[in-house]
Amino acid sequence: MKKAILTLAAILAFLPISAQKPLSFNKVEIKGSVDEMVSALGKKGFKYEETNDGVPLVIGKYAGFTDVEVNIIPDDAGQARAIRAEIPPRLSWVKLENDYSTVKAILTKQYGKAAEDIENFEGGPFEESSEKLVALIKNKCTYRSVFVCNEGKITLTLKHQGPICFVCILFENA
Repeated sequence: MKKAILTLAAILAFLPISAQKPLSFNKVEIKGSVDEMVSALGKKGFKYEETNDGVPLVIGKYAGFTDVEVNIIPDDAGQARAIRAEIPPRLSWVKLENDYSTVKAILTKQYGKAAEDIENFEGGPFEESSEKLVALIKNKCTYRSVFVCNEGKITLTLKHQGPICFVCILFENA
């Protein structure tokens, strides 16, 4: 019996391992060419806007938010390897933090507890919401949760471009 188990283990070791299952965004697997991804997201209601430097931008609904900007990030061969989604910007810390918490709760429900979870301010804590928003703009605030699963990694962050602050989610295949 022991010999049969060892023989079976040796045979299984040489069988080809199936390809890693890709992450999904809005129930669409992140795979295939970027054009295929644009088409698949189009079937989910996303509208194609433009392509800049080989990175298509589509806009649609995600996690209960509308007008979410989604970039389909290709690998060197032009195949979709990641999705970057930006929730529409907020001018209020309370609304921005609420958006972050809403998406974090959805990701936690789907992927479990975050492997990395940082929510802090340099020079804080701040009592006023406006001080927190200014800290983010001045790069003195870090809000980041990283979810790791077999299919890849999802990074949730608060970001800014100048005074424009928003929630960003990056889905990266393993």
